[in-house]
Amino acid sequence: MSGIPPKKAALAVAAVAGLALVTFVRPFPPAGQIVCYALLLGLLLIAVALPRLDDSAVAAAQMKNDHERRRDTFTAPRPAPTPRPEASLRNRWQTACKHHDNVLSAYGAYELDPAMLLQYPALWDLSAQPVMDFHDALDMAGGLRTDEFPADESDATDYIDSIDILRSAWTKADRFARSTGTDQLGADDARDCRRALKLLRHADGTAGRERASYLGQVITTVDRLTDRGVVAPAPKISEELATRVQLAIEA
Repeated sequence: MSGIPPKKAALAVAAVAGLALVTFVRPFPPAGQIVCYALLLGLLLIAVALPRLDDSAVAAAQMKNDHERRRDTFTAPRPAPTPRPEASLRNRWQTACKHHDNVLSAYGAYELDPAMLLQYPALWDLSAQPVMDFHDALDMAGGLRTDEFPADESDATDYIDSIDILRSAWTKADRFARSTGTDQLGADDARDCRRALKLLRHADGTAGRERASYLGQVITTVDRLTDRGVVAPAPKISEELATRVQLAIEA
């Protein structure tokens, strides 16, 4: 009975002793003897034949607890993965400012260089959709830009979004102007652009009054193109050409 728990072993011993006592002493009449035998045999059965019922119940309970722990392990929400660090809003705003400056610099090459005006007059064609879109985006970005990081973060987000639009619009406008050249112009207007560009290049190889003369013809041609609506008024270019003429005369 080494596998029987102590309490059940004692119960079995008591049942066996009772059976022996009832068998040899016969303290009850026959009917009582039978009842006594039945009770003692039942106790012996519980102690000997079914010694592990409690152990089985304990084991079953343990298995149930283990199952519930495993279930909780699988069903418990797992911690969310740590997101990759994104650039701060301030850094994105500063990057947008740099992109804005780059667009302004690229556009300035057209605004300040007469050769760009004569080679790619389509950039001044305000009836062309890519050019209109660019100027709309330029005005929007300029209106949202601030010298310092905005106190309202939504203003910074709006500015960043406007620069994305501006960069895309500038790429399309620049591509349109370069791919078009003077092709959208009539024959006379295209010829004036080519002639003025040739005079401008001649002026770069001369000095003094000769240079001033070439530049003067360029100014006359640009004014004529502006009057005919071929190009929009470009005051910065006119000022640039006038300054070159004055410097050539004074040289």
